[in-house]
Amino acid sequence: MRTTQACLLLIVSSLLPQGAHALDAESILAKAREMQLARWDGVDNYTVEQSVAGSTITIDYIRVDETSFRIAPRSGLAGMSAQDGDGSIVNFDEMQDIARTAKYLGTESVGGRNAFHLKADDVEHVEESGDETIVFDMFEIWLDTDEYVPLKMIIHGTATTPEGTREVVMEKVDTDYRKVPGSNLYEAYHQVTTVSGVLDEKQQKQLQEAQVQMAEMEQQLASMPEGQRQMVENMMRPKIDMMKQMAAGGGMEIVTEIRSIKVNSVAN
Repeated sequence: MRTTQACLLLIVSSLLPQGAHALDAESILAKAREMQLARWDGVDNYTVEQSVAGSTITIDYIRVDETSFRIAPRSGLAGMSAQDGDGSIVNFDEMQDIARTAKYLGTESVGGRNAFHLKADDVEHVEESGDETIVFDMFEIWLDTDEYVPLKMIIHGTATTPEGTREVVMEKVDTDYRKVPGSNLYEAYHQVTTVSGVLDEKQQKQLQEAQVQMAEMEQQLASMPEGQRQMVENMMRPKIDMMKQMAAGGGMEIVTEIRSIKVNSVAN
């Protein structure tokens, strides 16, 4: 009898999808880590040229160790220099550490792709900048079920300053994934990041006052010859729209379009 039961269990288990019995947040994250490290194999650095709010910025990602790269932007957005990115680290294991208490909630469709939905409610990840402290306490991520890359990510937190506290929510959606020529990299070429609560009360008031200047600028644009107006609008419109969004509710949407990715292009 026991032999018969054992045979039945063996047959049933052979019919189940491989790994289905172990499908949980820990195993999903472990697989994501394994696949990402494989994609980074042989990559000492890579250069990304991207468009953000009508401006072009080029960023070098330089390998620090097995799971992290240092960011070194070279040119592009006004006021940004290479020094601004020195020391900034993109650490894959840090993201996984944030999700260490996550629970697997099942699969969902994100942008037409099947995704594992993971959620952690007790993150307690702290970021500090000047006199502001942000404590992130909730983290959600949707990972593609085939490639194990992030399709969507949401982080909730509370920002504290001497003036008080406010809720901060960050959401990032990654689409248009492509294989990068000359490597195993698989990157999202279209990224939309939405942030609310990014401004404190004082900053939001200052930005609302700046709307008067924006209105004057738009009046000046309207009086320009058509060709000149179109040229200036092409350069300034994304920034004006972003400032309006922030002034209206302290939030903003940042759309990043990747123009090119070059692997091992930075001289040692």
